[in-house]
Amino acid sequence: MSVIENKEDGVIFVNALGGIGKTFLMNLILAEIRLKGDIAVVVASSGVAATLLKGGRTAHSMFKLPLNLNSEEPFCNIVDNPGTSELLKETKVIIWDECTMPNKKAPEALHTALQD
Repeated sequence: MSVIENKEDGVIFVNALGGIGKTFLMNLILAEIRLKGDIAVVVASSGVAATLLKGGRTAHSMFKLPLNLNSEEPFCNIVDNPGTSELLKETKVIIWDECTMPNKKAPEALHTALQD
């Protein structure tokens, strides 16, 4: 939590077998952040995983990821949605469950969009 509280940039990767408590941990982190009045966006690569997270959505839905990620430089269409782009500007942390499951260009597209 100190990384989040100190506003440090970075990526935290949690890897464990099924049933260990990753979803519980993510929901606990979300509750702590939101309890302080901060914004936490939580997404998952699958709809089933998204339903297990408090306020979870699919990454494709939240970030407007293209269905065809095979283009040379895929991009997130969040600029066309002022509500989403403003939300992301105010977001303290983004939690992406199963981030290794989609095409590697999905997180890259989000990274590019957040840089703009």
